[in-house]
Amino acid sequence: MKRKHLSRALSHFHELSYQDQLNNVWQQGKLLEARRIPGFWLHLYAVNTFFVEMWICQRRYEVTLLRGFLNTEDLEPYLDKITLNGILQDL
Repeated sequence: MKRKHLSRALSHFHELSYQDQLNNVWQQGKLLEARRIPGFWLHLYAVNTFFVEMWICQRRYEVTLLRGFLNTEDLEPYLDKITLNGILQDL
């Protein structure tokens, strides 16, 4: 049942307009980590009960993709850098 609730929250996020998704991440998200790949900065946010990866174009300095997910396998590129202290302090 808990997984279903988490999935509903992510589904609701995906149903939002792009601008509302951005606002949701900026207003409710907690930045966990940032990394760089050729051409992009990737910022990982915890938003409510799921994660959002924000892709920012290095040339245009604009967000080009928001990717929400629950799957912890998608956290693998960040695991060596993520600290949960900031999130736990907010609780």
